[in-house]
Amino acid sequence: MATKIIYFPRNLSALILAAVLHSALIGGAQAQTKLVFVTPPNTIDTVTSEVITRKAYKRIGIDVQIKKFPGERALRLANSGKVDGEVQRINGIAAKYHNLIQINPAINYIQGTVFSLAKTFKVDGWESLRPYRIGYIRGIKFAENNTTSMDSRAVSDYKTMFQMLRKDRFDIIVSPRLNGLYQMKQLGIKQIKELNPAIMRFDLFHYLNNKHAALVPKISAVFKKMKADGELTKIRSHVIAVLMKRAEQKLPICDTDYKCFD
Repeated sequence: MATKIIYFPRNLSALILAAVLHSALIGGAQAQTKLVFVTPPNTIDTVTSEVITRKAYKRIGIDVQIKKFPGERALRLANSGKVDGEVQRINGIAAKYHNLIQINPAINYIQGTVFSLAKTFKVDGWESLRPYRIGYIRGIKFAENNTTSMDSRAVSDYKTMFQMLRKDRFDIIVSPRLNGLYQMKQLGIKQIKELNPAIMRFDLFHYLNNKHAALVPKISAVFKKMKADGELTKIRSHVIAVLMKRAEQKLPICDTDYKCFD
């Protein structure tokens, strides 16, 4: 039986290759023009870093969409690659979440602070908290990691945490300082006090999923310039002032279009 040979046009292979390359280039361009980041919802420090991150990526032609999830879930989504990274986290998160790349320099910072309704004492390191029932927000790693051997409990949101403190289900709560002060203004709480000094200060870093490793030097260079120019400090001060004023006026955080920060 004779073998039938099929001849293709000479330029077919070239056409196929060109189509594949075009598709790859289009896909790559799309991946490089919009990124989706996650962060825990409605906190002063995260909104500050959201504004900083959006401005930084705009400088390299990339639009940023930010989605809000509880802290632990946000980390899992970023690490899995279902989204492109985390807006901000403390130093060293990549040691546990191996698919995340920490971007230097730090873009923001928080102060870990103890709040209390009835207890009054000088905060002298984490061990000074051991006698008390401690509350913190689930996914806030500095609070979780330093109170694991204590009588501590995580809750899902700030409103719940402050309510439990007021109902004597917690003796103290540990929170990023500005987030705590903001929530107190938002909820109209005046009886709860901030204990001094702050228990820790933490630098906050942007994280990319490792599928975007090629972007690391570009965005790192942008953050370095923003730091050197004083822009990071300027943005932080502006965002905090706007949010604290809105809290007093019982206005929501404008983290949908961010126009209130313009």
